Amino acid sequence: MSTNCMFPYIVYQQGKSNKEWGLSHGEEFRKAIAELTEIRRHLMLAKNPRLEKRLDELAMEQFNLSKKFAPHLADELEGIAKGAGLTIPDLVVLNNYTDFRDIILPEEGCSTVHIQTPEEVLAGQTWDMHRSAKNYMCLIHVPANDNHTSQLVLSLVGCLGLMGVSTDNTLIGVNNINTTNAKTGLIWPLLVRKTLEQKNLMTMRSTLLNAPVTSGHNYIIASPEGGEHLEITPTIAEKVSALQQGQVGSIFHTNHCVGDEIKKIEDTTSMSSTTHNRWALLSKKTYKVQDLEDFKNLLTDHDEFPKSICSHFENGAQDPSFTCGGGVSDLKRGHHIFWRGCPAHDEDYREFEFLIDGHDFKKV
Repeated sequence: MSTNCMFPYIVYQQGKSNKEWGLSHGEEFRKAIAELTEIRRHLMLAKNPRLEKRLDELAMEQFNLSKKFAPHLADELEGIAKGAGLTIPDLVVLNNYTDFRDIILPEEGCSTVHIQTPEEVLAGQTWDMHRSAKNYMCLIHVPANDNHTSQLVLSLVGCLGLMGVSTDNTLIGVNNINTTNAKTGLIWPLLVRKTLEQKNLMTMRSTLLNAPVTSGHNYIIASPEGGEHLEITPTIAEKVSALQQGQVGSIFHTNHCVGDEIKKIEDTTSMSSTTHNRWALLSKKTYKVQDLEDFKNLLTDHDEFPKSICSHFENGAQDPSFTCGGGVSDLKRGHHIFWRGCPAHDEDYREFEFLIDGHDFKKV
């Protein structure tokens, strides 16, 4: 039976190094991290058994590239591995398992959304993955240091981050797209954290576009300046939608390629089975959103259940699209909500709410 971590709020200690943060994280959640690593290793090898003999080799290639790109975040990953009593390849499998060469797991879904009204700038996402991951979700409070302002990072225990916000009122989120051009590159949660260290949309965009990525993802980046969706693969990148400061409207992305050039290399055989349904629902519903409460209600909506925006679709072991949690932000007011599970269907649903207080986040 898996450990239910109950969506812990992990507060890293001010003044400590990334390596020390990772070490404390790994020590505290040693059992759960080991469990999740085994679950993800099993899913990876069930998809492509031929990887087994090269798993450690490919993992170290990804880690070494990541260490060159963001040494301090690679140190944090090493700290988690040491604290959890695991190897570096173990932690690469946990963090980057969808991005190994020739590995495409369609259960990684997610809907990313950015909405601007005359008064609000809203951004957020659901996090859809294999149901087994839900019990391992966590929220990490990363304090300010010389590299960045304070951050809140939605994650899994043992993982650097899935999405996050900063006290600069910036947000990054990510969802999977399936393309045929994967190659050895960065561990993508490390790229999420590195991008979140940037101060504005321009530098966030530059970080993403210049990163040697492993596989295809759509990234949402947002701030009071506006929001963008960037489809990024190892060989092609396209800005597929954007709202400028002062514009009113919505942009969103699910899990099929939108960019004209990237569509040419899309692996449609591995596309999420709910992506078009969620796209159609968002097309009908985003214009109704006026504030953060409306936005959270949108991302937990069950219209057309089980292929709803809050998805509960599981059709066999290799094709689930299960919403394990999510996060929404009001980037003008510095108001953020993160959750684990489903408010309508989970007895152990949990959420955290924060406001920016000075230079840090204060839990409401």
